[in-house]
Amino acid sequence: MVKASNKPIGFAAGVTGGAGGEVVRVRTAKDLEYQLCRTRWVGCTDNEPRVIEIDSTIDMVADKPLLYANGCTDAKPATCSRPYKPEVMLIVSENEAHRCAGNPTTKRYSYKDSTGLLVGSNKTIVGVGSKAGVKGLGFKLDKGVQNIIIRNLSITDINYGQVFGGDAITIWGASGVWIDHNYFARIGRQMIVTGFGDVDKVTLSNNEFDGRTEYRCDGSHYWNFLLTAPTGRVTMAGNWIHDFSGRAPSLGGNAFYHFANNLFERTPSNGHAFEIGHGPEEKLNTLIEGNYFKSVNAPVGGPSPFFGLWKQTAATRALCTDALGRLCSGNIADPMPQPDAMRQDSAALAAAKKIRSGMAKPYSASSVEQSVRANAGVGKI
Repeated sequence: MVKASNKPIGFAAGVTGGAGGEVVRVRTAKDLEYQLCRTRWVGCTDNEPRVIEIDSTIDMVADKPLLYANGCTDAKPATCSRPYKPEVMLIVSENEAHRCAGNPTTKRYSYKDSTGLLVGSNKTIVGVGSKAGVKGLGFKLDKGVQNIIIRNLSITDINYGQVFGGDAITIWGASGVWIDHNYFARIGRQMIVTGFGDVDKVTLSNNEFDGRTEYRCDGSHYWNFLLTAPTGRVTMAGNWIHDFSGRAPSLGGNAFYHFANNLFERTPSNGHAFEIGHGPEEKLNTLIEGNYFKSVNAPVGGPSPFFGLWKQTAATRALCTDALGRLCSGNIADPMPQPDAMRQDSAALAAAKKIRSGMAKPYSASSVEQSVRANAGVGKI
């Protein structure tokens, strides 16, 4: 088993969060909101270093009033092997109105305000023990904030079963972000979303993303990761992503993404993990190495350049050594997908070559299943 690092790896290496600043422990929603961002002007202007400790589960929406929006549900499939509740598609913005267009079952639904908690620069948010977390609201890192650490928290129950009812962590125009050893579950929409603002020096490591849900026929979450930054560098390493049917992740924009030593497990229906790119106008590049795909119908797909392999060849040894100064780490799939869509695009390696000094070095994919299960999630730092 490979032990997880207690320091940020990959592109977020060097991020310090609130180290050296005041240490505060919060137990109420009001206090947490204040300590995350004491001063605001459009966005958060609180740049003072601060370590914010949480030692219980804080319900962020218990006292919030109900809001109302039109919405609809998908047509129930003719057959479903398990009981489930229909997922609601909320129309909380006109941009999403088309999703319910012409649906005769559109009606009014109640939900709680899920506007994410603003986080200022130079902050560490850390759970104490194994039962710390927030429910009902996620975190919003935007408008240029930087140097932020979020660790050892359960982030759950954000308008569960109501798509467009909220995201767990939004990184929009932020840099220097380390999200590590957290547990995500029962999220209305995305677990992680970058929006369309630049992001840079971001690492997501050793998190558990639990997609099990009672709101879909196949019991798995579809709205997982939407990473569409115009520019930037993102590392995902050592994460356990399980019970998903798509967008795990969905990649777009023009950033560089490095995925190393993640465990992708279970697509109960014909779901997919990587959805790489949405059109020819995007210039993203992705390196996928040392990951383990267990019972995943479609590990990779999409039009944008990516480089990944199952087994080394003489050609890949030469290409990777030239670009990275080392061999690329092969991925494992059990069972192997049919057809095989793994690709080795030279553009992705060319992009990696320019930034290789900041990349995490993967270990063998044969150690991923045991190591990630042992390391990922809360209570393990």
